Amino acid sequence: MANGSLEDRLHNHQCGGLSLGAVICISVDIACALEYLHNQCIPPVVHCDLKPSNILFDNDDTARVCDFGLAKLIHGCSSGGQSDTTSIVGPRGSIGYIPPEYGMGGEISTEGDIYSYGIVLLEMLTRKRPTNEEFSDGLTLRKYVEESLSRTQDILQPGLTSVMGDQFADQIPNLQECNTFALKDMCALRLLKLGLLCSAESPKDRPAMHDVYSEVTEVKEAFFSIDNRSNDLTLLRQKGGR
Repeated sequence: MANGSLEDRLHNHQCGGLSLGAVICISVDIACALEYLHNQCIPPVVHCDLKPSNILFDNDDTARVCDFGLAKLIHGCSSGGQSDTTSIVGPRGSIGYIPPEYGMGGEISTEGDIYSYGIVLLEMLTRKRPTNEEFSDGLTLRKYVEESLSRTQDILQPGLTSVMGDQFADQIPNLQECNTFALKDMCALRLLKLGLLCSAESPKDRPAMHDVYSEVTEVKEAFFSIDNRSNDLTLLRQKGGR
């Protein structure tokens, strides 16, 4: 597509990285696509290879999930979204984004896509690939974020934080209860925690895609509402200064 891939935007240093608003919009676009595949398609579709190079941008700069070469239709799926007939022979997906259960011969499931979504979300927020050389000897991108969550300023990519510090690392209040000053940082923290939840080791501990989509949509609405309020305040100040 005309506007390239998420891989390029994240790791081509000439692009300068993503803004928090862009990360939020992309996370919503991807969640919307997976919500459609998992819950609106009959039978459900599991993508099986969600990663930044398979997320492309159209002419309107909307993120599109592409490359269905490994996708699988889930016939006779259980309430948990798992197939009762399809098992995996060898890795299904790309290293760094494959859920742990696939590596152990587990069944293809929608929860596998949710794991990959969580890793992509953490990658957007940290600008670190899950296959970076620093992630070795048991350290993964997920563990790196989890262990550093009390120091969010250190793990978020430059440009995604302001001056909140780590005051909300242990307890996240309702987004609407945050003041204007802290809300953008709260949005980034909510996404970090969502990425950790989606990439939980056990499939049963991951949220359903419907709940993921609801969460990122709430974050988007909160972020852009504060953005609009900030713009309105700026206009009022400008008018008052005339």
